[in-house]
Amino acid sequence: MSVTAVSVAAAREAGRTVDRLLERPRTVLGTLVGAQIALTLVLALSVQHNGWVYFQGGDQIWLTTTGWLLGQLQLPPAEISYLWPLVQAPITWVTGPTFVQALPAIVVLNALVLGPVGLLCMYGIAARIGGRLLGYWAALLWVLAPYAAIPLFVSRYHVKWTDQFLPQATGLTAMADFPSMVLVLAAAYFVTRSLTPSRLTDAALAGLLLGAAGGLKPPNLIMGFGAVLAYLVARRWREGAVFGLAIVPTLLMLAFWKERGLGAVPAFAFEQVRLAAGAGTPLALSNPLHKYFQFDTSNWRTQMGGLREFFWSARLAQWAPFAGLLAVLRVRRGAIAGLLGGWLGAFILIKGFSDRASIEGNTFWRLLMPAWPAYLLLFASIPLLVPTLARKLGGRVAAVESSSPVRRRWLWATLALTVVLPAAATAASTRISPPTPAIVQVQSDGSNLLTPVDKGIGLTATRVGKAVALRWTGGPWRGAVFYKVYRSTRRGGDLQCATDNSVAWYCYLRGEVIATTRARAYLDRNAPRGAVYRVGVATNWANDPTQGDVFAVSPATRPAR
Repeated sequence: MSVTAVSVAAAREAGRTVDRLLERPRTVLGTLVGAQIALTLVLALSVQHNGWVYFQGGDQIWLTTTGWLLGQLQLPPAEISYLWPLVQAPITWVTGPTFVQALPAIVVLNALVLGPVGLLCMYGIAARIGGRLLGYWAALLWVLAPYAAIPLFVSRYHVKWTDQFLPQATGLTAMADFPSMVLVLAAAYFVTRSLTPSRLTDAALAGLLLGAAGGLKPPNLIMGFGAVLAYLVARRWREGAVFGLAIVPTLLMLAFWKERGLGAVPAFAFEQVRLAAGAGTPLALSNPLHKYFQFDTSNWRTQMGGLREFFWSARLAQWAPFAGLLAVLRVRRGAIAGLLGGWLGAFILIKGFSDRASIEGNTFWRLLMPAWPAYLLLFASIPLLVPTLARKLGGRVAAVESSSPVRRRWLWATLALTVVLPAAATAASTRISPPTPAIVQVQSDGSNLLTPVDKGIGLTATRVGKAVALRWTGGPWRGAVFYKVYRSTRRGGDLQCATDNSVAWYCYLRGEVIATTRARAYLDRNAPRGAVYRVGVATNWANDPTQGDVFAVSPATRPAR
């Protein structure tokens, strides 16, 4: 038998196999979901971690503390958005007030629920570009691409990619970045559904989901630029209007949250500068919008230089989305091309050009995470550029349209979960005030952490001559921890409290760290009279006592006489 005959026979058999797979989308997607969960488990076991604690590098302590307080109908200063803390609130009823205790439930939620949702949305969008076959390919890339990229980085960058970024990109942390990416992707999926005639409910659900993503992190709303382009190209004026109106309730909820928690909406408080408890240290810039919009071309050039230094081919990474955009246009999916191009382009311009984005510092990837699905969908579409491929594949790459619009009950359920319930919880909560259940720690870099005062940490102080013997209990924690012993001789205790706008109370810990230890006891040999003590519990992914943040503190204790 000739080589040609063998090749033709193999091609025909491969075609029949593909056709069988195209007839079984549930089986294929179920297999991919299983592979995704398995790879996440392999990653979790193989990268450096400390129990359930992986590299976080963000606001995880503030997020979980806020959720714990909301779960007890107490409202902290609303420095962060409301939705992810609200999701964590019922978790803290069971686990306790710290992110370390809540991590197992959060990771399970991310890996077993949000991750598969993201995969199905990737499939759904890609199937509307190039049929089920492209949908399978995009879903496969969603599963494999984070790991396939590992060998494309130089060896000295592997720790930053595998140990520091991938845990965040796969949902192994308590941060809001992974849920943000999935929720933005879900909103984009329903935008593509609403491009079909008579899909107003799909457009409404897309707007509600994007608004909810803004409730996780306001910059997620940037994806709206892509949605607007899609509706303009498709000339779906009514669907576009419904999409925009559906975002409004969440924007009002976000404003209500800020007003209740801060006494003002920061986006409109251009002249406001807050001082740290009268200490003369500014905690907020006069223009808070600068936090989100920093168009720094010099920094962008620096990051592209870093990409060339650390990545196998910077040109491939830079030009792949343009090739994908041409491919989507080539199969006459102009509206979806507008969605993906506007989505990715807006994030690059607003977040990629920010001076906070650094490839060497490993913040670039996290800031652009909500746009990662758009990049991957464009990359997945590149094979459509191959001449005659689409014609030869025929119906295998015919766009798949949904059979029916979203039912209204899903709209009401989404509205209730993302707007009505958060509004009710916010309205019912009492603003915290001294004596406060959570205190602020000012870090060496000027940032601050809202840390719970955990009454489960039992601290006793006993005077023994000139010394004070400290002993404490607490836990269990989901990883190895170490303890920082704080001492303060300030009159009136170790907290300095101030109010902002006569609404938000900030109580700053002014204790001095006199020891770091892994033991649950410490002897302060030259203890001054009248000293107040606390113990802070700290951990980090590397189990390194010289790193990491304190995630819980004990109530203040004075030595028993």
